[in-house]
Parts: sequence; C-alpha cells; structure tokens
Amino acid sequence: MKYLKGLDTLRALAAFIVVFDHLELIKQSNKLYNLVDHPTVIYPDGHLSVMLFFVISGFLITYLLLVEKEKYGTVSIKNFYIRRILRIWPLYYMVLFLSYVIFQPDYSLLRIILPTLILPNIAYAFNEVWDVSPQIWSIGAEEQFYIFWPVIFLFIIKKKTVQYFLLLIIGLTILPYFLKFVNLIFINSNEVYNVITRFFYGTKFNSLIMGALSGFIYFKNRYRTGFQKYNWLKIAITFLPFVLWFFQFRLNHLNDDFYSLLFSFSVFQIVGNSKIKIDNPVTKFLGRISYGIYLYHWIIIVFLVKYIPRTDNVALYNLILYFSAISITVIISWLSFVTYERYFLNMKKKYEMHKP
Repeated sequence: MKYLKGLDTLRALAAFIVVFDHLELIKQSNKLYNLVDHPTVIYPDGHLSVMLFFVISGFLITYLLLVEKEKYGTVSIKNFYIRRILRIWPLYYMVLFLSYVIFQPDYSLLRIILPTLILPNIAYAFNEVWDVSPQIWSIGAEEQFYIFWPVIFLFIIKKKTVQYFLLLIIGLTILPYFLKFVNLIFINSNEVYNVITRFFYGTKFNSLIMGALSGFIYFKNRYRTGFQKYNWLKIAITFLPFVLWFFQFRLNHLNDDFYSLLFSFSVFQIVGNSKIKIDNPVTKFLGRISYGIYLYHWIIIVFLVKYIPRTDNVALYNLILYFSAISITVIISWLSFVTYERYFLNMKKKYEMHKP
C-alpha cells in the first residue's frame, strides 16, 4: 500500500493539542495557574482533536478495506478484527493496567468492568469515568465502530453508491436529538437526558463515517472532476477548520459535526492534493507514535504536577512542566512503539490483507 501523505502530521498535531489541553486541565484541578480559568486566552480545544482522530481513522480504515477489496475481490472480516485487536488492545490494556496500579483508585465494580470490556465511553455516559486516564473513552468509541463497520462497508460497496454514507451520517447526527425528544415526551428524566448527552458527546460514529466517505471518494478518484481548477479555493477550505479551531470558533449546536465535516474535506485534500505538503521528518515520527502519546500523557502529567517543585515564578514553572511533559511523553511513547507495540505490529503484518 502506498504511503498516504499528511496523515502522520495530522495525528501529531491532534495528539499534542490533547496534551496541551490536558496539561491546563490538570493544572486547574491542582489549583495552579492555568489557561482554562482565563477565557480571554485563545487556544485550540483538545476535544476537537478527537474528532480529527475519528475522521482520520474512518478515512484510513475505509481506504484499506477498498484496497483489499480491489486486490482480492473480497474482504476478510476476521483478519480485519485481528488487525484492529493487535493495534489497539495491547497499548489500551497496558495503560488501563498501569493507571490502575499506579493510582489505585477506589472504583465501583461498574467503573472497572466497562473499561475492561472496552466500553469506557459507556462508563462515561453513566458518569463512571476512568479519571486516572480519562482519555480512553475515545478508544471505546472507535472500537465499537469497528465492530459494525466492515459489514456495513461491504453492503455499501455492493450497492456502489454514496447515498448510504450520507444516510448514515444524517441519521447518526439526528439520533441524539431524537432520543432527547423521546425522553422529553415519554420519560422526562434529567438522568436519561444526561446519559444521552454524555454518550453522544464523544461517541461520534457520524464523524467516523464522514471520514469513511472521504476515504471512499478519495479511493475512487472522484476529487479530480469538476472542482479541480479552483485549487486555491480547495487549499483555503482545507486549512479553514484549523484556523477556526485555533481561534476557538464554536457553534452552539452541531459543533463537533461541523468540524468533522470540514476535517473530512481537509484530510481528503491533504492526502490527495499534490500542492499541499505538510509532512516533515519530525511530524512523521511523532505521528507514528501518536497513539502512545495520546494514551500515556495523562499519567505522566499527573506525576509531574505532583512532584515538580512549585515556585512563584509561573513562567519558569510552566516552562519546566511543559518541557518535561512533552519530552518524557515522547520518549516513553517511542520506547513503547519500538519494543512493546512493535511485537504486536509484527504479528499484525500476517493479517494485513485477505489471502484467498
């Protein structure tokens, strides 16, 4: 399979925005000077990084399935599941185990069981957050999507139309509002309303399918028709969501969906437009280890905030904290990637494509 340019750089960007955002949140929870308590300070929202991750994931997974379908005439769903397990589960369970052993939280049985079953987003919906590494909720959402997507994908490919993508995106976008309406009319429970809100806050299957649609169109080379001569406009739209994101532009409703739609176009263009080049050796390296950066950073930041001596010199303290958090996270993620993760990645190669 050819290298898809730009994806590693986008992963690196998303991962480090999450690290930055969580640094500020953890400082706030420890009553340190932080940017969260200063709304006039503008910086990108880490939650939207996850929407970008979802779009990239949907794009790449769908593209790879299409490559397999074209090469072998079919898709091995078994091999697909094995590949996902070998890539996602080892590091996920490592962080789950480490965070529990290190911090020894006094959790309810439900709070332990749900993340163990890779349902941390369900736990979040019921306010049973794995708060010693809360970012794992997004892994649950992706893994649940992967359970159903190969089957849905094969159905869509058989029909050879994008309308099913669009129906799924629209349906899943409307679904939380429909469930809230049903609750209002028939149950009228604040608890049910909160469960629905918390679940759909992060479980954005529509964002994953927007990325999947982008990957489908990219594979079919439809981007070469019609709009091709307006290259300057495509480039402008490609970078628009990042400008809006960095300046904290928000919609009151459908904000994540709005950004996911723009990110889908951005990924589509960054991968396919030869005029757009964002990769460099550093960002490509960081993108390859971005999964580790995303999962390890919370534990590292909590330790650093606890043990770095506090000082009245806010600038010096933050310089030390940020440098330590970023450098240690990168080193640990790299070591994890070339040792622990690589063992499973090498196993994953046996299942890369369907072999009739």
